[in-house]
Amino acid sequence: MRNESKQPTLSSFLTPHSSICGILIPAFNEEKTIATVIRVALESQLGPVLVVDDGSSDGTATVAEAAGATVLKLPKNLGKGGAVFEGVRALQTETVLLIDADLIGLTPQHLKDLAQPALDGKAEMSRGVFTGGRWATTAAQQLTPQLNGQRAIKREKLLKIQGLRESRYGIEIAITEQAKRENWQMVDVTMPNVSQVMKEEKRGFWQGLKYRLWMYADIVRTYIKRKQSR
Repeated sequence: MRNESKQPTLSSFLTPHSSICGILIPAFNEEKTIATVIRVALESQLGPVLVVDDGSSDGTATVAEAAGATVLKLPKNLGKGGAVFEGVRALQTETVLLIDADLIGLTPQHLKDLAQPALDGKAEMSRGVFTGGRWATTAAQQLTPQLNGQRAIKREKLLKIQGLRESRYGIEIAITEQAKRENWQMVDVTMPNVSQVMKEEKRGFWQGLKYRLWMYADIVRTYIKRKQSR
């Protein structure tokens, strides 16, 4: 049985952390997949693992805590951008490794490879690109790598992104546009055999499709706002 006394508390994240890197997992109704992702994150030994439960109605927070992560539970759904913003504020590490809660085929080495360019100072942001996994997610990654949620970024850069908290599911566009505007040094890192559970699988076809269209609408809105603000 896991020793609960060794579980880090949220308060320990609110002061500068001894670890250089922290792993941040935003999650909304991901109780079926998040435990596996947390296990891999902990095995990577890169740093503390913080899950931000974005107003889930299922057992995401309970499952995440049982798997060994520290959980920041938001009272209502803010969207991915809001969840990441609140998590970054809490996670006081120099580099933040962002990963999704529904990844398939993830290994500790994937996370180490993704984090390394930022940790070595060779990039201000490294971005994961799936290869060799499920055809749908691999194809999407090849066509639109700017939408991949797996990234390692300096914390100070994340906190300065315009409209991060309000970006909802347009967060990757907000990050990418800021990186282009400020000429961040970026590195793409391949993540062989990694993919994601499709939303239609998690929520049923029609509900999943509705959620997907809602997500795409957030992405388009964020893109338009970023272009108009230039």
